[in-house]
Amino acid sequence: MDIKSFKIDSYSVQLYAVDRKGGRTRWGDKTILLYSGGREVAQAVFAGEGSKPPEPYFSGEKIFYFAHASQYAAVMDLLRNEKSVYISWKPVSDPKEPQDGDAFFHTDSKPE
Repeated sequence: MDIKSFKIDSYSVQLYAVDRKGGRTRWGDKTILLYSGGREVAQAVFAGEGSKPPEPYFSGEKIFYFAHASQYAAVMDLLRNEKSVYISWKPVSDPKEPQDGDAFFHTDSKPE
């Protein structure tokens, strides 16, 4: 199974307010849109306090990385301070979950 990797050229941060009056509930309150070659290749979404993030997935040539809010600072640190940052999707062979896989950040161009 092939690993899909993208070198991050730029990113955009979105921080959402809590909507307590409306009927809309947002489990993630921080989103980082990740770009490579001028196109969005991934979204990193971080769960709000007390929320559980869903499983990551790969769809439409885009990686959807979900994590606990505690991981936000580490990801931002990578994006701000490392020369080359990549995000990758590694499919996992699981007969119970055919679309299963791992989404992860790394600084080496060849992920393991």
